[in-house]
Amino acid sequence: MISVFRVVFAPFSLLFISAALLAGGTALWAGMAYVIFAATALDAVWQVRDEGAAESEPDILMPTAMLSVVLAAAFAAFIPGATTPELIAGTLIAGAVFGTIANIVAHELIHQEDRPARFLLGMVLETLSLDPADTVGHDLHHSLVATPADPSSARKGEGFWHFLTRSIPGAATGSFQLERKRLGGRMWSPGNRVLQALVLQIVVFALFFIAAGWRGLAAFMCAGVLARIIVEATKYSSHYGLVRVPGSEIEMRHSWNAKGGVSSRALFNAGWHSDHHVNGDRPYRQIQLPENAPINPHSAGMTFACALVPPLWFSVMDPLVENWMQEFASPEERAIAETA
Repeated sequence: MISVFRVVFAPFSLLFISAALLAGGTALWAGMAYVIFAATALDAVWQVRDEGAAESEPDILMPTAMLSVVLAAAFAAFIPGATTPELIAGTLIAGAVFGTIANIVAHELIHQEDRPARFLLGMVLETLSLDPADTVGHDLHHSLVATPADPSSARKGEGFWHFLTRSIPGAATGSFQLERKRLGGRMWSPGNRVLQALVLQIVVFALFFIAAGWRGLAAFMCAGVLARIIVEATKYSSHYGLVRVPGSEIEMRHSWNAKGGVSSRALFNAGWHSDHHVNGDRPYRQIQLPENAPINPHSAGMTFACALVPPLWFSVMDPLVENWMQEFASPEERAIAETA
């Protein structure tokens, strides 16, 4: 049963939410309830660690990516006729999905740089969370993960809102530097993928303005800000407090993982983060949850909510970090943590 669920959950979710936006009225509240409660409720009753043979299932990345574009179009069509309460609800719904399903798919696609159509579609989907620099930012994060130099790895005691002020500009600056190095020192080259992504971002802004005027542009930007907060909260929680010696091998212990909820399995194994970092080229269908990986026992929804309130976050996660230091960290990593 989980095999079927993995294949249909994300596409069904996108279709359902697109339909709720286009229908408007009370359907919006059904869409809101689905976004808030569906994954959390499923995780509460259905725990999955390894069903195996996922690589034999159909690859649904491209269909899900196209349906994410359909959702964006449905959101643009919904805006002109929406009342103010409906617009607020629709913007929250769209932003939540842009920052979860659409962004997860985008990240998977931009890892496939050898397949231009997929890479381009991934760049387009990154614009929905106002994150064009992530087109190459994943290379930066994957090379520096859990080290003091990584802007996308949160340090113990660092609150989420402070993390944002370091992560967003740090990832953007690092992405430009990576592209300059790749292009032999030429920043303003047509081959600069960050500049290409910025052009796509401007095009998407223009399309929402054409579809719904200033109201449409403002609504899209608000949805994008919410999506970006969700994306950054995911980065924040994925490596919070974990430490790696710069230049050392990336191991399973350098990422937090979801405890095995069915939502992670259905959302391209996004919650099983260790395997993704250790085996960056591994297709999502083959990613597994290793026995020796650190586990965040809390649901994705609770993790996100706690991250927004730093004192609550510290009370929940700092004991887990202390346990990680004792069970997983090397002496050199403990030394780095003490001086951070």
